[in-house]
Amino acid sequence: MENYWKAQEVAAALQISAQTVYRYVANEEIPFHKLNRSVRFKPSEIERWVESKAAGVLLPRKLVARTEGDEA
Repeated sequence: MENYWKAQEVAAALQISAQTVYRYVANEEIPFHKLNRSVRFKPSEIERWVESKAAGVLLPRKLVARTEGDEA
């Protein structure tokens, strides 16, 4: 089972502020999961999201999460 990251861990990995991560969440620009009242991130989904942005492809958050299970 993959560990989930907190917003601060995503921010550190992407070298951006946690505030920017939360803004991406609010705009549903980044793949995330709500666990109770917390926002968490799967590292593999974040990696795929970054790769899609680098390639200039707009990949909706829901599609990123859905394709995660397809790779198994």
